[in-house]
Amino acid sequence: MEHHEKKTPGAEQHTGGTGEDRTGHRVIIGDSIARDATGADQKDLGPKGDTDGAVDFLRKWCPSGPWVLTSIVPDRRTTTATFSGTDAGAASMRGWIDQRQGRENIYFTVNEVYGEVESKPNKGAIAAVHALHVDVDPRPGERRFSELRRGLRLLRGMEPVPTVITFSGGGLQAFWVLDEDVPVGGSAELARLAWRAGKQGARPLDAAEQAELDAHLARLWDTVEGRNLHIEVALQADNCRNADRIMRLPGTVNVPNEKKRKKGRKPALARVVDADWGRTYSLADFTSATRPGGGAAARSVIAAPAVGVDLASLPVSDLCKRVIVNGHDPDDVGRWDGALAPDGTWQGDRSKAVWWVACEMARADCSDADMLGVLLDPDLGISEHVRAQKGSERYARKQVRDACEEADNSFHEDKDGRPYRDSQHNVRVALRRLGVSLRHDLLAGRATVEGLDGFGPNLDDDASNRLWLAIDERFGFRPTLDFFNRVLTDHARQRAFHPIVDYLASLRWDGVPRVDRWLTTYGGAADTPYTRAVGELVLVAAVRRVRQPGVKFDEMLVLESDQGKDKSTALKVLAGGDEWFTDDLPLNAEGKRVIEGLAGKWIVEAGELKGMKKGGAQHLKGFLSRSHDRGRLSYDRREREVPRQCVIVGTTNDSRYLRDTTGNRRFWPVAVGAFDIDALRRDRDQLWAEAAAREAEGVSIRLDPDLWADAEAEQDARRVEEPFYETLHSALGEEMAGKLRAVDAWRIVGRLAGQRTQDDNERLGDAVRRLGFERRQRRFGLPHPEWCYVRGEGSVPRLVPRFGPDGELEGVAQVADGDPDPAPWDG
Repeated sequence: MEHHEKKTPGAEQHTGGTGEDRTGHRVIIGDSIARDATGADQKDLGPKGDTDGAVDFLRKWCPSGPWVLTSIVPDRRTTTATFSGTDAGAASMRGWIDQRQGRENIYFTVNEVYGEVESKPNKGAIAAVHALHVDVDPRPGERRFSELRRGLRLLRGMEPVPTVITFSGGGLQAFWVLDEDVPVGGSAELARLAWRAGKQGARPLDAAEQAELDAHLARLWDTVEGRNLHIEVALQADNCRNADRIMRLPGTVNVPNEKKRKKGRKPALARVVDADWGRTYSLADFTSATRPGGGAAARSVIAAPAVGVDLASLPVSDLCKRVIVNGHDPDDVGRWDGALAPDGTWQGDRSKAVWWVACEMARADCSDADMLGVLLDPDLGISEHVRAQKGSERYARKQVRDACEEADNSFHEDKDGRPYRDSQHNVRVALRRLGVSLRHDLLAGRATVEGLDGFGPNLDDDASNRLWLAIDERFGFRPTLDFFNRVLTDHARQRAFHPIVDYLASLRWDGVPRVDRWLTTYGGAADTPYTRAVGELVLVAAVRRVRQPGVKFDEMLVLESDQGKDKSTALKVLAGGDEWFTDDLPLNAEGKRVIEGLAGKWIVEAGELKGMKKGGAQHLKGFLSRSHDRGRLSYDRREREVPRQCVIVGTTNDSRYLRDTTGNRRFWPVAVGAFDIDALRRDRDQLWAEAAAREAEGVSIRLDPDLWADAEAEQDARRVEEPFYETLHSALGEEMAGKLRAVDAWRIVGRLAGQRTQDDNERLGDAVRRLGFERRQRRFGLPHPEWCYVRGEGSVPRLVPRFGPDGELEGVAQVADGDPDPAPWDG
């Protein structure tokens, strides 16, 4: 067996085929053993590797091989080897792994490559998709073991369930193996094209080569990367959706580099945590994320960022250069919602400034490398927002890709040079040329428009008509209206955003706990375990409701205080103002009205509960129990089911408002004082930042069972005292055993036949149940039993009310069966 090795330039550098003859069945073996960056031999300093376990994993991963492994010496070189699926290949692989155990980090290539390779495969080399994957690392600043437990809980709760979950020595990795490998067409030629596209100084790709590479990258997205991204977003995992990913090989030692060692990281053995190799899937079992840029194949941005870009040589306007240097328009500080702070710093929407610069550079045909270099250069003001993002280079690449797609302004035309009328591409290009941006607000469930003078933010019929006419005026083609409106809707949908999810993602918690005591700190509530629990739960539930619309949460915090204590104002401040807040709760409304009333709202106030009749209270309980609303909106052809994204909070000026004796568990009453609105407004972002962090940990939004008794005591204290209950309690007490005929119960409460309503029936039933009576059948001296109310076990006496000459109740007598009823005046 021949032995070959190839030392690649670096662990993160994309490399490809080199053109050698690879038609023979060779196994590429690297034979050098390196030391770590310090020169110290680490063979015996860390945990012992499990080479047998590593080989066993690979045989189960892909029983017939081949297996492509990559080893990386910490802070130094990379070696890649391919091993055939034969016994001899497995034996060679065993020796190759064993040589590197504890010295080098060893990885396996997740997906199938076109053949034997000597360097780490790039996307062009991927010939078939073998599995989906995700990498869930502990979040920075959090306790590592708590994060591992959180990650494992999330992965085990995924649907579909992963085939295998591994511990990488740092975090968790999961894989969903496909029942059949899915061909995607990678080859040695495509590997070379991908290498040239990403290599500075390499011969640029011509149009045909770029089209061939783009088609392959689109196949990778459609097959695996879009699905990986959907899983990644669902788990808030690391960016590792790429089809050419290498992952830590279980059974090998994770050897930290010098930087990680200085932070306290130690070598750790990677291993399998869960595995069911019979659990395989088809691609149809997974949802794919929307491709960036919409329906066309996503443009690839593979270039490395240029270093030290010469601004003077960039083919952009002087204004663009000033914005690049300053991070804003120094001649118009109000642009992009900006203003100068007292210390002279610019405060505005930096994301809009970044987008404007990216689009200006794309329209000027700047190279991807120069655009990335500008957006990531710490010496340039425009980079401040980019570098503040988690995964700054990933964010910069997305800006470049999207900006270049925005800059594609060529119409598809017929042989006479006229734009095709009913063409999605032409409508989208026309929108870009008009400078109009359409997006879809996932909270409000509607399209928005920016850049159309006199219209917005909602894309209504008038705005659509103006766009249709503007396209005809400017570009000389007029799509059919139905087609045009469908494209507008789709165009906006492909650029969907969630304002609250985006807001929460922009926050960084400072680590100071506030959420559990916010009702006390800002509202003056008593500091009790119950108050702390329900205060935290409602905020965490609000976060979960927007991150997981429709999640079950059917409880309602109720704020109680005298009038004028700013309860409603506090809720509005928490919601961020009027846009995401409403005090118009659409009870007793059809589904369409409910959907429209809750659209775009995050916190909904249910005002003044005291005056709510029992029927209204029942409607409120039913309303709280629903997680989705169904209805057919105007102009819809089909009924839609809309998941709830809001939480409902009650307010009242009274301390007694619960009229029922059952179902009160849905209400969490808290007595508050006057809210400190200024302090609440000051700390609002940190409250939501902490709530978002707690929600990401997967905490429950159900009340701890240990606090159920406390909650019940609070609820009982708010119950409206019922006259029927008071009268019966006065007459019967809480301990007198006996059986009470229904007619006698009605006589006690003073309701004659013909005067009773359904509400009276329910009130009487509630009252006797509260007093410990059960509805049973008993005999009262007649052969047939009748329904009555019974308290006590076994044979119990009759309970007979005694009334005075004036009709007033004077007492209740216990009468044994067979005894005559007492006369009203008998004492």
